[in-house]
Amino acid sequence: MSFEERTAQAFTVGDCVVVPSAAPNVVRAARASCAVDPSYTIGATTTASGSCPSAEYQQFPASAADAPTATLCLVPNLVADHCYQLEMPVGVVKRADCAAAPKGSAAGVLVQVTQRLDVRDQGACPTESGHFAWPYPAPARTYCTQTLS
Repeated sequence: MSFEERTAQAFTVGDCVVVPSAAPNVVRAARASCAVDPSYTIGATTTASGSCPSAEYQQFPASAADAPTATLCLVPNLVADHCYQLEMPVGVVKRADCAAAPKGSAAGVLVQVTQRLDVRDQGACPTESGHFAWPYPAPARTYCTQTLS
């Protein structure tokens, strides 16, 4: 059995993982406590065609992630009032200082989670400019976010 097959079998729906990005375009999930900030909850795994059952899940592309990680349909596990940097183009989420804007356009986007709801509700968040809802189907969760930069 290959390393990828053993790793893929180690992840199950409901587990929490961290997804550090040690180098550009190298993403590998590792099992973690759900208390780690930030982490992800595995909401589903990909279908035979390689897609998640809902476009709302976060999925790392096979071009940027190892094979087991690319099969995970993830729900970010974030904390209200904390800020996070979304690294582009891969989409890894890292904890950030709310007062520190990312340096350069390649650094990503700085967002603050203004509210965490344990329901899937696209309409639960403010709709003014710079505010967004991030709903997820399972586990049911919605983040209300504000883009800071």
